[in-house]
Amino acid sequence: MNKFVLIAIGLLISLLIPTTQSFAAYYHENGLPTHFLTLQANLDTIISRFKGCHVGVSIQSLSTGRVLYQYHANHGFVPASTLKLFTGIAALDYLGPHYQFKTRFLTNPGARIVNGVLTGNLYIQFSGDPYLTLEDLKDMLASLRDQHIKRVQGNIVIDDTLIDRSTWPPGRIIDDKIFCYAAPVTATIINRNCFSLSVKPNQRLLHPTVIKSNSHLGIVIDNQAITKRLRGARYALDLKPNALNSNNHYTLSGYLSPKMGPLSFAVALQNPNLATYDILAGLLRKHSIRYSNIVYGKTPPLAKMLAENNSPELAFLIKNMLKKSDNLIADSVLKKLGEKYFSAQGSWKTGRNAVQAILASKTDIDFQHVIMVDGSGLSRNNMVTPNAFVKLLNFAYTELSDSDLLFTSLPSSGRDGTLKHRLGGAVLDKVHAKTGSMHGISSLVGYIRTMNNQILAFSILINDSIPGKNNQSGYRLLENRICEFLAQSTL
Repeated sequence: MNKFVLIAIGLLISLLIPTTQSFAAYYHENGLPTHFLTLQANLDTIISRFKGCHVGVSIQSLSTGRVLYQYHANHGFVPASTLKLFTGIAALDYLGPHYQFKTRFLTNPGARIVNGVLTGNLYIQFSGDPYLTLEDLKDMLASLRDQHIKRVQGNIVIDDTLIDRSTWPPGRIIDDKIFCYAAPVTATIINRNCFSLSVKPNQRLLHPTVIKSNSHLGIVIDNQAITKRLRGARYALDLKPNALNSNNHYTLSGYLSPKMGPLSFAVALQNPNLATYDILAGLLRKHSIRYSNIVYGKTPPLAKMLAENNSPELAFLIKNMLKKSDNLIADSVLKKLGEKYFSAQGSWKTGRNAVQAILASKTDIDFQHVIMVDGSGLSRNNMVTPNAFVKLLNFAYTELSDSDLLFTSLPSSGRDGTLKHRLGGAVLDKVHAKTGSMHGISSLVGYIRTMNNQILAFSILINDSIPGKNNQSGYRLLENRICEFLAQSTL
């Protein structure tokens, strides 16, 4: 019988009878190494014990280049936050670790400062900096006072044209819109496009006290919640926007017990452009800088610089994006890639096209089988194969000039980031990987150091096959078992 036919039959048997003994007999007869058969047998056995979910695994030794294991490795999976690896690696490769987002105050080319009056417009050019804060803007306005500017003869022009205003790509869950982790990504990002809300029960059993941060944001809370006597300290509160994307008005409903302490929530703005207008109006008033109007517009060519604020370097942003799984950074970086690569407005489309253009030839990934909707992985329309992830990791480890930076930016098992409380003990610090999780979805993608110091690139993608089911503890147990086996093996 032809040897290739024997191998095909053996692989079929391996899927039907995942026992170490059957693998041992097959691999011994075909002269393959014992450690290879043990890895194959054990991983198939581990996976076979987890029922009811669609699993994909791909593992390659970067020390030898050998593909060690594949299981549904060319099937498409919703990757959740592991998609951030595509965004981060493309950004490091194209923009470099020292890249910074820049927020600028500019004026017309011929404008002058005469007796405290700026004779042109003041253009405030936002760039989608995910780290820009209210304090940064205050410092920039203070620098205008240092230049003796007390009045702007023209308008305050908010320039948000570098990045588009689309805040919600296809495939995201609409209920996430209220949460800070899904804050809108536009050119105008101030304090992460979020605000904090504190709700404190009223002992007189009236409406609870509501305190919001940054009162000049134009945020309005319609407080319909009540304090009522309950057994124990309990609450059930619901905060919803009154009209999505039209204003920053919210309705708070539900109840809480007077036994509760103050509750704090991080809430996403629904209209960052409106909030930016209100913020700037408040700051200009506070700094006693007079002007004609605040309008939205575009900075003219050859505009003169008056002040500039730089974000932290990309290396810092990528580290926080991966360690903390920061969605705002990931989506901001994606849109910035689109702007810089194509010299066009940054958007979901230009961003994902830029990632593909940057990585396709370098990684040998077939992007016809990769669907990338956003940069963070929040969309359920994203689709990636386990093999595509391993090819990406292989490129990052062997060819990316900042490979060490990427490696140390990944969560470390048992030590930090989203793996701080996972995979400790015998495999402490042996797994450096990005996690991903959504309802019915879990993933773990990264690098493992084995007992004999080989470096493996691996991807484990899990999508539950039962609609509505969400067994996160089971998914993570499977991921942990695979990683523990690999980290404690000698290949």
